[in-house]
Amino acid sequence: MKLNILVLMAGSSEAFAQAGYAYPKNLVEINGDPMVQHVLGRLQRFSFPEERRIICVLKREENARFHTGAVIRLLEPEASIVELDGETSGAACSALLAIEHIDNETPLLVLNGDQIIDVDLDEVIRDFWQRELDGGIIVFKDIHPRWSFVRCDADGYVIEAAEKRPISDKATAGFYFFRRGSDFVMAATSMIIKGASVNNVFYICPAYNELILQQRRIGISVVPKGSYCSLATPAGVTAYAARLVGN
Repeated sequence: MKLNILVLMAGSSEAFAQAGYAYPKNLVEINGDPMVQHVLGRLQRFSFPEERRIICVLKREENARFHTGAVIRLLEPEASIVELDGETSGAACSALLAIEHIDNETPLLVLNGDQIIDVDLDEVIRDFWQRELDGGIIVFKDIHPRWSFVRCDADGYVIEAAEKRPISDKATAGFYFFRRGSDFVMAATSMIIKGASVNNVFYICPAYNELILQQRRIGISVVPKGSYCSLATPAGVTAYAARLVGN
């Protein structure tokens, strides 16, 4: 089995600039190492599947000025870098810029580049694969509307996904597995054509609704809320740095 891992790293660094950081979010140092090293370091622990490919979506301007792509390739020499010009209408649109790498039968994992999920991701992927799911999502218990959410039936399969709208207490952790990359491309494209955005932004999680309409099997893996670490803000970075010291 092969696995394409698409890491979305083109998010805003505005909060860090306002806090006085000289480098963009991906290169903010956490206990001496840039954020991207912490994020990719978690992915380097995979033993299942046997073969994986990292694909990173970056802003072209950041890459030209700060050479983030070169940093990534020092960590992952075979990584593919997809450059984004300007802003898109959300994470789903940014992910589709990698269509030449992911529109295929190879399983796909889509991740946010500003988070750490402190669980055995290897086992999560193995579980999704062995359950023969068409899609899989890591969730934790929360009801705050800043998250995306899924609602499950009595058998534990996802029957609805929503963004910034608590339809259950199952908040998603920015970890989205698709058994076939082409399924994600189809679902995200269909979602965009339908205009299924939130405040004109297209997110990853609601794309699962398009697969649900086709009666595909989407499952979840529940993790403790404390295992999810957001690095999207300076406060989140500070909290994660303190956590590393504590460990």
